[in-house]
Amino acid sequence: MKPQLFALLLVLLAALIEGFAHVCLKKSVIERAKKWYWLTIGILAFVIEAGVYTMALQELPIALAYTLGALAFVATALFSLWLLDERIVRRQWLGLAFIVLGCSLVAW
Repeated sequence: MKPQLFALLLVLLAALIEGFAHVCLKKSVIERAKKWYWLTIGILAFVIEAGVYTMALQELPIALAYTLGALAFVATALFSLWLLDERIVRRQWLGLAFIVLGCSLVAW
């Protein structure tokens, strides 16, 4: 696998981890009994995300990596739908689609 392709995959993985970390922080304020559990998982996820993202920066220009990091918005929305049962309205789906389209154009 080419180093740049691997780095692109690392940025996507970092975006997924970041989205999960945001949802963990939200769960820490919702589930008071498990506050520290979710807070710890969220912080650890952010630390892992930073490591994965940093590895991607070894091969990618920062302008590309940072732009693709916007996919974390999409990941956060999807994780909130799945793990928090939050609702995503049509306008938000459209916005998420624009983010994916924009990231695709930048990566291409």
